[in-house]
Formats: sequence, structure tokens, C-alpha cells
Amino acid sequence: MFLNILCCVDGSKHALRAAEHACALAEKFGSALTLLTVAKELTPSAQVKRFIELEHLSGEPQYVLDEYTEAIMDKAKDVAEANSLKGVKTEIKTGNPARSILEYAERRKVDTIVMGRRGMGDVEGVLLGSVSHKVASLAKCTVITTR
Repeated sequence: MFLNILCCVDGSKHALRAAEHACALAEKFGSALTLLTVAKELTPSAQVKRFIELEHLSGEPQYVLDEYTEAIMDKAKDVAEANSLKGVKTEIKTGNPARSILEYAERRKVDTIVMGRRGMGDVEGVLLGSVSHKVASLAKCTVITTR
């Protein structure tokens, strides 16, 4: 137990608290720790693509999301560094957050997932069920949610 910890972060205050708890567990048990964030894939409409083409703009709208994702990961890495943890891995995935977390955890033989109880998708969570609830319900390993 607690050999391979996956901490899911999304930039919310709950996620940063989850990172603190995951770091404490990793330090106490000598666990491997991976920080994971899942970004939504940005699919621009035909009108946006046409606008980019007409204005001769370079790049894709995804770059804004990528910068935000990097900022989320940097904050989580800061938490790990503040706890003097070495060898913390980071992963960035795109897609459906709950599905991506579950697939990653199963593929990597994660035995514990640590995540915030509430994240950035609060409105969607109220309507469709939160990511943490889906992960806790469907994961084949221990899931710890923090407040």
C-alpha cells in the first residue's frame, strides 16, 4: 500500500491540498509519486479556424490551454519541492479527466490516487457528477479525496 501514488491536480485549492497530502504520504512511506493533470482538448470551430487562416495567425488556440496546464503543473511541482521530495514524475494528458485518470492509474499499476474533492469543474460536477466521485466509484485502487 502507498508504493505508487498518483496525485491529480487541476489548479484548484483542493488539488493543491491533495498534492500536500500526497507528498506527505510519499515521504512517510518512501513511495513513488506522480503528479497528473488532464487538460481538455480544445477543438476550435470552423469559424475560428477560418478566422485564424484569414488573419494569417500562427499557432493553434490550444497554446493558451497548454500554458494554463503548465502553470497548474508548476504549482504542484512547487508543493513537492517545498516538501523536499526528489524524483517526482509529472504527466499531462488531454481528454476526459475521470476516464484519463482511471486509464493512467490502471496502466501504471497505481495503488493510491489522491485528489481534491472539488475541482475547477464545479458547475459541470453538479450537473454530471464530479471527477473525484467518478474516480472514487470506478477506480480499482484506493482513492483519497481531500478538502
